[in-house]
Amino acid sequence: MPAPAPGRNDPYESPVDRMGNAALDAIEAGRYDEAERLCAKLLAEYPDQLDGHHRMGRLRNVQGRFAEAADHYAKALEIVQRNRAGYDPGLVQLLEKWRQDALAKAKAKP
Repeated sequence: MPAPAPGRNDPYESPVDRMGNAALDAIEAGRYDEAERLCAKLLAEYPDQLDGHHRMGRLRNVQGRFAEAADHYAKALEIVQRNRAGYDPGLVQLLEKWRQDALAKAKAKP
């Protein structure tokens, strides 16, 4: 029997992963109010994990709120840099790329 897809009743998925995946699902489905609630809950319940800021950055990016997206990516970067041993080194580069892209879009936005 194949393993369930992440976010789909995976018994090994942590609560923060489950909530983070639900937020991403809501963002991708255009359910921004739901995504906003989930991101806020992630930030409140797991302030030392990057998931809330990463998801909120994604949400703000798709909403065209690029400066806010860049701020959330920067906060996610700070969390990763404080706890480098627990994260893939490529994550820093990816978060920085997303932050730079959001900043560029913010500057270009009329």
